[in-house]
Amino acid sequence: MKKKIWITIFLIIIFTSVITSIVSISFEKSKYFDDIETKIHSTEELLKYTLDSKDRWDEDELNRLAKYYSELLGCHVSILLQDGNIISSNKYISSYQEDEELLYINKIPIENKHIIELNISVYNEDLSSINKQFGGRFFTSLLISITMGLFIGVRYIEYAEKPYKELTKATQNIINGNYEEKVVFYDDKELEYLAKNFNYMSYKLKNTISQLQEANTKLKSTLISIGDGVIAFDNDLKTILINPCAENILGLEETEVMGKDIGEVIKDKKLKEMFLDLIDLGTPKEIELTFKSSDDKVLNIYANPIIFHKNSARRLGTVFIIQDITKIKKLERVREDFVANVSHELKTPLTSIKGFIETLKEGAIKDKGKAFKFLNIIDEEVNRLNRLLEDLLLLSEVENKELDMLSELIYVEEVVDEVFHMLSGEAEEKDIVLEKEIIGGIFPIQGNYNYFKQMLINLVDNGIKYNSMGGYVKVSIEVKKGYMLLKVMDNGLGIDKEEQDRIFERFYRVDKSRSRDIGGTGLGLAIVKHVVSVFNGSIHVESQLNKGSTFLIKIPINSAI
Repeated sequence: MKKKIWITIFLIIIFTSVITSIVSISFEKSKYFDDIETKIHSTEELLKYTLDSKDRWDEDELNRLAKYYSELLGCHVSILLQDGNIISSNKYISSYQEDEELLYINKIPIENKHIIELNISVYNEDLSSINKQFGGRFFTSLLISITMGLFIGVRYIEYAEKPYKELTKATQNIINGNYEEKVVFYDDKELEYLAKNFNYMSYKLKNTISQLQEANTKLKSTLISIGDGVIAFDNDLKTILINPCAENILGLEETEVMGKDIGEVIKDKKLKEMFLDLIDLGTPKEIELTFKSSDDKVLNIYANPIIFHKNSARRLGTVFIIQDITKIKKLERVREDFVANVSHELKTPLTSIKGFIETLKEGAIKDKGKAFKFLNIIDEEVNRLNRLLEDLLLLSEVENKELDMLSELIYVEEVVDEVFHMLSGEAEEKDIVLEKEIIGGIFPIQGNYNYFKQMLINLVDNGIKYNSMGGYVKVSIEVKKGYMLLKVMDNGLGIDKEEQDRIFERFYRVDKSRSRDIGGTGLGLAIVKHVVSVFNGSIHVESQLNKGSTFLIKIPINSAI
């Protein structure tokens, strides 16, 4: 802006100076010719009379006369003689001819035997001194005009720039977030009106920004609070909104996806095609999709077009509500598996019990030997059912963390000794050695004593049951930085690597037929896992087929319930 003003002022100064100078020079030249013509008319009679006063003039006299009148008139004076010679005020000319540089000539006939004609003329070269004089005046006036113009221009620009600078400063402050910026102009009514409008605009902008910030804060807070994922795209398929839950489900970051095309945001081909199909559909639609990622996620996706509230036919984009129902689906599968497994585990002993009862009722009860055998089998099946129900109740109790649980000091070594004492009979039947290893000092832990004891019973009992004759089961206890490391090791059958991830599931058995033969319910390790969870610990298994298994349990000291 400043540069344009300077250029405009400079061009105006040059243009006006040149035009003024040209007009002045033209006026001066016109005046010059008028003066010469006046002088010529006033002196030509005198000069003519002077030349007529003598019949014969000496050339020197004529030269002096021509020069005198030339200087007097400021032009050329030449005298044409009878013999054809010309006596000029500057030089002798052999013949007289009109030159193309001639600007003015006045021929005066002389009635004299020696002189024919008197010529008073003005040539271009006569104006050279005048032109130099006028040129000097022109450049002087031009320099003065430029200097004066620049001085006035500087003052004007300073005056003109002041409101613009104030407006620029005010707008910059508004850009920086200071919406209370105001400007005041008193020197000009138009600028004063502009200032009032600007201040009112600043006030309205402040209110609008405040409302938008408040609405945006409420929107963000609402989106963050929503337990479902929300992601929206505009009509150009650019991401315009995403909440933390959607980021977590889709594995995205808000800073990386905002304004990006859907193809850059959704990497999974199946999910992207589904999104595009729902956008093209343009109507509300709900579908269920298994989203392939590091772990399979089952998503329930609801798509709905974003409609402009003042024009229902105008669509602004599409919003997707994403529900991660993976846990719900897993729980449904667990429930279904649980019902099926419990039904199966209950049906087998009940069928057996019912069969033997019917056999006894049909007359076998009269045979004391058979009756006693059948009653023993019924007793074993009832005990099996009882163990199953006890394990189910214990598992339900351990899983229900809302129940009030006892918290007491647990001296781990004493619990190990007690468990070994309880299971020593089973170990002796298979000639299995029960070993205990204490590394360093042992500190008591805080938690439910019965749960901890049951966890250890299940691990040691499994080590005995799934072991060969003459084997061993070893319990190692070590306190490390902030936690207790408990290892239950055996040299039994071991567990295949492919099945190690599933052994903590309810009713999962590595060898189903053998587990039932030895009285397992399939819930022992599931109970162990949940007890470890109650103690805020972790459990891990290392095993090889026919080489044994090691269960490693880490329990934080004084952090259990």
